[in-house]
Amino acid sequence: MLRNRGITHIVLTGITTDVCVHTTMRDANDRGYECLILSDATGATDAGNHQAALHMVTMQGGVFGAVATSTALIEATR
Repeated sequence: MLRNRGITHIVLTGITTDVCVHTTMRDANDRGYECLILSDATGATDAGNHQAALHMVTMQGGVFGAVATSTALIEATR
């Protein structure tokens, strides 16, 4: 359905960063979508798990996608 609408990029928010959000991002990336996870619009029950999940996204040149803050996204779209 997303492809039919011409959507190529996905911005991810929600909980939990280290499980649901991260799994959704990996699946979307595997399907060819460009992904951005908002670090200040996601969370986990443990701050260390949240930070580790964000770090995993940026490993190996950002193979799964990118991480930014919601403020950076808003500024970039102006």
